[in-house]
Amino acid sequence: MQENAQQKKETTLLSFLNEELFIDFINLKLLLDIANKQSGYVLLTRLINKGYLVKHTIQLPTGKISIWGITQAGLQTLPISTTISPRPFEASKITFTSINHRLMIQRTRIYLQKKNWTNWKAGDSHQFKLDFKSIKCRPDAIVMSPKTVTFALEIELTLKTSLRYRAIIKSHIQAIEKKHWAHVIYVVFSNNDKAHLTRRLENIDYIPIGETRVPFSRYRKYISIFTIDEMQKLKHD
Repeated sequence: MQENAQQKKETTLLSFLNEELFIDFINLKLLLDIANKQSGYVLLTRLINKGYLVKHTIQLPTGKISIWGITQAGLQTLPISTTISPRPFEASKITFTSINHRLMIQRTRIYLQKKNWTNWKAGDSHQFKLDFKSIKCRPDAIVMSPKTVTFALEIELTLKTSLRYRAIIKSHIQAIEKKHWAHVIYVVFSNNDKAHLTRRLENIDYIPIGETRVPFSRYRKYISIFTIDEMQKLKHD
Protein backbone atom coordinates (compact mmCIF):
# COMPACT_ATOMS: atom_id res chain seq x y z
CA MET A 1 0.00 0.00 0.00
CA GLN A 2 2.82 2.38 0.93
CA GLU A 3 4.65 1.50 -2.28
CA ASN A 4 1.56 2.38 -4.34
CA ALA A 5 1.27 5.75 -2.55
CA GLN A 6 4.94 6.47 -3.25
CA GLN A 7 4.51 5.56 -6.91
CA LYS A 8 1.49 7.84 -7.17
CA LYS A 9 3.48 10.77 -5.76
CA GLU A 10 6.32 10.06 -8.18
CA THR A 11 3.93 10.00 -11.14
CA THR A 12 2.12 13.16 -10.01
CA LEU A 13 5.41 15.04 -9.68
CA LEU A 14 6.85 13.85 -12.99
CA SER A 15 3.59 14.64 -14.78
CA PHE A 16 3.67 18.16 -13.34
CA LEU A 17 7.29 18.61 -14.43
CA ASN A 18 6.40 17.35 -17.90
CA GLU A 19 5.07 20.89 -18.41
CA GLU A 20 6.73 22.92 -15.68
CA LEU A 21 10.32 21.55 -16.03
CA PHE A 22 11.35 22.30 -12.44
CA ILE A 23 9.96 22.83 -8.95
CA ASP A 24 11.16 24.13 -5.58
CA PHE A 25 10.55 22.45 -2.25
CA ILE A 26 7.69 24.75 -1.20
CA ASN A 27 5.70 24.00 -4.34
CA LEU A 28 6.58 20.32 -4.08
CA LYS A 29 4.99 20.14 -0.63
CA LEU A 30 1.87 21.92 -1.91
CA LEU A 31 1.58 19.72 -4.98
CA LEU A 32 1.92 16.43 -3.11
CA ASP A 33 0.38 17.47 0.23
CA ILE A 34 3.61 16.65 2.03
CA ALA A 35 3.57 17.67 5.69
CA ASN A 36 6.78 15.91 6.68
CA LYS A 37 9.84 17.65 5.23
CA GLN A 38 11.93 14.50 5.49
CA SER A 39 9.53 12.46 3.36
CA GLY A 40 9.76 15.13 0.66
CA TYR A 41 13.55 14.89 0.54
CA VAL A 42 13.37 11.08 0.52
CA LEU A 43 11.12 11.28 -2.55
CA LEU A 44 13.43 13.70 -4.34
CA THR A 45 16.51 11.62 -3.52
CA ARG A 46 14.81 8.47 -4.82
CA LEU A 47 13.97 10.17 -8.13
CA ILE A 48 17.48 11.60 -8.44
CA ASN A 49 18.94 8.12 -7.89
CA LYS A 50 16.65 6.76 -10.61
CA GLY A 51 18.01 9.42 -12.96
CA TYR A 52 14.61 11.12 -13.33
CA LEU A 53 15.49 14.40 -11.59
CA VAL A 54 18.49 16.67 -11.17
CA LYS A 55 19.05 19.21 -8.41
CA HIS A 56 20.24 22.74 -9.14
CA THR A 57 21.01 25.57 -6.74
CA ILE A 58 20.68 29.23 -7.75
CA GLN A 59 22.02 32.25 -5.91
CA LEU A 60 19.32 34.92 -5.73
CA PRO A 61 19.64 38.40 -4.20
CA THR A 62 17.53 37.06 -1.32
CA GLY A 63 19.68 33.94 -0.84
CA LYS A 64 20.17 30.49 -2.33
CA ILE A 65 17.29 28.47 -3.68
CA SER A 66 17.28 24.81 -4.72
CA ILE A 67 15.14 23.51 -7.55
CA TRP A 68 14.65 20.04 -9.01
CA GLY A 69 14.29 19.58 -12.76
CA ILE A 70 13.12 16.65 -14.87
CA THR A 71 15.60 14.75 -17.04
CA GLN A 72 15.11 13.07 -20.42
CA ALA A 73 14.91 9.75 -18.58
CA GLY A 74 12.14 11.18 -16.40
CA LEU A 75 10.20 12.40 -19.42
CA GLN A 76 10.41 8.94 -21.00
CA THR A 77 8.49 7.42 -18.09
CA LEU A 78 5.40 9.43 -19.07
CA PRO A 79 2.85 8.82 -21.85
CA ILE A 80 3.43 10.69 -25.10
CA SER A 81 1.22 13.79 -25.34
CA THR A 82 -0.27 15.21 -28.51
CA THR A 83 -0.57 18.72 -27.03
CA ILE A 84 2.69 19.06 -25.07
CA SER A 85 6.20 19.18 -26.48
CA PRO A 86 8.19 18.22 -23.38
CA ARG A 87 11.84 19.00 -22.97
CA PRO A 88 14.28 18.18 -20.18
CA PHE A 89 15.36 20.74 -17.61
CA GLU A 90 18.44 22.76 -18.57
CA ALA A 91 20.00 24.70 -15.70
CA SER A 92 21.79 27.08 -18.08
CA LYS A 93 18.43 28.48 -19.24
CA ILE A 94 17.26 29.41 -15.73
CA THR A 95 17.86 32.99 -14.57
CA PHE A 96 17.12 34.65 -11.24
CA THR A 97 14.96 37.20 -13.07
CA SER A 98 12.50 34.54 -14.23
CA ILE A 99 12.60 31.85 -11.55
CA ASN A 100 10.39 33.63 -8.98
CA HIS A 101 7.82 34.40 -11.65
CA ARG A 102 7.72 30.77 -12.76
CA LEU A 103 7.44 29.49 -9.19
CA MET A 104 4.51 31.81 -8.46
CA ILE A 105 2.77 30.65 -11.64
CA GLN A 106 3.23 27.10 -10.38
CA ARG A 107 1.84 27.96 -6.96
CA THR A 108 -1.22 29.57 -8.55
CA ARG A 109 -1.70 26.50 -10.71
CA ILE A 110 -1.47 24.12 -7.75
CA TYR A 111 -3.94 26.15 -5.67
CA LEU A 112 -6.48 26.17 -8.50
CA GLN A 113 -6.05 22.52 -9.42
CA LYS A 114 -6.75 21.55 -5.83
CA LYS A 115 -10.04 23.44 -6.18
CA ASN A 116 -10.89 21.42 -9.30
CA TRP A 117 -9.99 24.03 -11.89
CA THR A 118 -8.94 22.25 -15.08
CA ASN A 119 -7.62 22.63 -18.64
CA TRP A 120 -4.53 24.60 -17.63
CA LYS A 121 -2.72 25.92 -20.68
CA ALA A 122 0.48 27.94 -20.31
CA GLY A 123 0.69 31.09 -22.39
CA ASP A 124 4.24 30.32 -23.49
CA SER A 125 3.38 26.80 -24.66
CA HIS A 126 3.50 25.77 -28.29
CA GLN A 127 -0.13 24.64 -28.16
CA PHE A 128 -1.30 28.03 -26.85
CA LYS A 129 0.48 29.80 -29.68
CA LEU A 130 -1.22 27.50 -32.20
CA ASP A 131 -4.68 27.90 -30.66
CA PHE A 132 -4.54 31.68 -30.20
CA LYS A 133 -2.46 33.02 -33.06
CA SER A 134 -4.33 36.34 -33.11
CA ILE A 135 -3.59 37.18 -29.45
CA LYS A 136 -0.92 39.89 -29.29
CA CYS A 137 -0.29 39.83 -25.53
CA ARG A 138 -0.37 36.26 -24.27
CA PRO A 139 -1.35 35.76 -20.61
CA ASP A 140 0.74 33.57 -18.33
CA ALA A 141 -1.95 30.91 -18.56
CA ILE A 142 -5.61 30.18 -19.10
CA VAL A 143 -7.62 27.80 -16.92
CA MET A 144 -11.23 26.62 -16.63
CA SER A 145 -13.21 26.98 -13.40
CA PRO A 146 -15.49 24.22 -12.03
CA LYS A 147 -18.38 26.10 -13.66
CA THR A 148 -16.64 25.79 -17.07
CA VAL A 149 -15.73 29.49 -17.27
CA THR A 150 -12.32 30.12 -18.84
CA PHE A 151 -10.08 32.65 -17.10
CA ALA A 152 -6.84 34.26 -18.22
CA LEU A 153 -4.15 34.57 -15.54
CA GLU A 154 -1.53 37.27 -15.26
CA ILE A 155 1.11 36.75 -12.55
CA GLU A 156 2.53 40.16 -11.65
CA LEU A 157 5.74 40.31 -9.62
CA THR A 158 6.93 43.49 -11.35
CA LEU A 159 4.40 46.21 -12.10
CA LYS A 160 4.25 47.78 -15.53
CA THR A 161 3.30 51.29 -16.62
CA SER A 162 -0.34 52.22 -17.09
CA LEU A 163 0.40 52.63 -20.80
CA ARG A 164 1.63 49.05 -21.02
CA TYR A 165 -1.41 47.79 -19.10
CA ARG A 166 -3.63 49.60 -21.59
CA ALA A 167 -2.12 47.55 -24.44
CA ILE A 168 -2.34 44.28 -22.49
CA ILE A 169 -5.95 44.88 -21.45
CA LYS A 170 -6.88 45.78 -25.03
CA SER A 171 -5.56 42.35 -26.05
CA HIS A 172 -7.63 40.73 -23.28
CA ILE A 173 -10.78 42.58 -24.34
CA GLN A 174 -10.32 41.38 -27.90
CA ALA A 175 -9.87 37.81 -26.62
CA ILE A 176 -13.00 38.13 -24.48
CA GLU A 177 -15.00 39.42 -27.43
CA LYS A 178 -13.83 36.37 -29.42
CA LYS A 179 -14.88 34.19 -26.45
CA HIS A 180 -11.38 32.80 -25.95
CA TRP A 181 -11.81 33.54 -22.24
CA ALA A 182 -14.33 35.40 -20.12
CA HIS A 183 -12.36 37.10 -17.34
CA VAL A 184 -8.84 38.09 -16.34
CA ILE A 185 -7.27 37.47 -12.93
CA TYR A 186 -4.15 39.35 -11.92
CA VAL A 187 -2.21 37.58 -9.15
CA VAL A 188 0.21 39.65 -7.07
CA PHE A 189 2.40 38.82 -4.11
CA SER A 190 1.14 41.18 -1.41
CA ASN A 191 -1.66 43.56 -0.45
CA ASN A 192 0.73 46.43 -1.12
CA ASP A 193 1.27 45.17 -4.67
CA LYS A 194 -2.49 44.81 -5.04
CA ALA A 195 -3.03 48.44 -4.03
CA HIS A 196 -0.34 49.66 -6.45
CA LEU A 197 -1.72 47.61 -9.35
CA THR A 198 -5.23 48.86 -8.62
CA ARG A 199 -3.92 52.42 -8.81
CA ARG A 200 -2.15 51.71 -12.11
CA LEU A 201 -5.40 50.43 -13.59
CA GLU A 202 -7.30 53.44 -12.24
CA ASN A 203 -4.91 55.63 -14.22
CA ILE A 204 -6.10 54.08 -17.49
CA ASP A 205 -8.74 56.42 -18.86
CA TYR A 206 -9.60 54.58 -22.08
CA ILE A 207 -8.92 51.50 -24.21
CA PRO A 208 -8.44 52.13 -27.94
CA ILE A 209 -10.81 49.82 -29.83
CA GLY A 210 -10.51 50.47 -33.55
CA GLU A 211 -10.88 54.22 -34.01
CA THR A 212 -12.80 54.62 -30.75
CA ARG A 213 -11.50 55.46 -27.29
CA VAL A 214 -13.72 53.37 -25.05
CA PRO A 215 -13.75 54.35 -21.35
CA PHE A 216 -11.82 51.77 -19.35
CA SER A 217 -14.61 51.76 -16.76
CA ARG A 218 -16.69 49.77 -19.23
CA TYR A 219 -14.21 46.89 -19.07
CA ARG A 220 -13.12 47.01 -15.43
CA LYS A 221 -15.67 44.33 -14.49
CA TYR A 222 -13.69 41.79 -16.53
CA ILE A 223 -10.59 42.17 -14.35
CA SER A 224 -9.95 40.94 -10.81
CA ILE A 225 -6.85 41.32 -8.64
CA PHE A 226 -5.93 38.81 -5.94
CA THR A 227 -2.87 38.21 -3.81
CA ILE A 228 -1.31 34.76 -3.96
CA ASP A 229 -2.69 34.07 -0.47
CA GLU A 230 -6.18 35.01 -1.66
CA MET A 231 -5.83 32.56 -4.53
CA GLN A 232 -5.21 29.80 -2.01
CA LYS A 233 -8.47 30.71 -0.24
CA LEU A 234 -10.50 31.40 -3.38
CA LYS A 235 -14.03 30.10 -2.89
CA HIS A 236 -15.79 31.30 -6.01
CA ASP A 237 -15.27 31.74 -9.72
